[in-house]
Amino acid sequence: MIRWKSVLLGAITFLAAHLIESAAWTTWFHGEYAPWFLNSGRAVAFTAGLLLIIGLAAGINTFAWRDSMITAGNVLAGAVAAMIIVLFAVGPGTLFPIAIVIGVAVLGVSIAAGVFAGSALRSGLSRSSRA
Repeated sequence: MIRWKSVLLGAITFLAAHLIESAAWTTWFHGEYAPWFLNSGRAVAFTAGLLLIIGLAAGINTFAWRDSMITAGNVLAGAVAAMIIVLFAVGPGTLFPIAIVIGVAVLGVSIAAGVFAGSALRSGLSRSSRA
């Protein structure tokens, strides 16, 4: 089930991270190559952290475990679509399939961790309020 708000949230978050990284590439991220989140360890951590926070916020707004999985998939789909567009805009290079796979793994782990942590947090809060 496609939830366009979640897809858009993932895409906007990735694009925002990329724009911030591009603006501060030499000062914050000490990148040697073109601005791309996999070209700097700090940029990977920044993008993953930003998506973890967005996933956490999205997970708090879900009401069932199934909804959490759907939300995580939709946020990931939007972030991956934006990642691929940015990759080809920057210049994919010859190893772009590997960059896509590694990027999907980084984005997927951070988004899933955030969504599921948010869902668990919401669950724990709702249980404590019932007691």
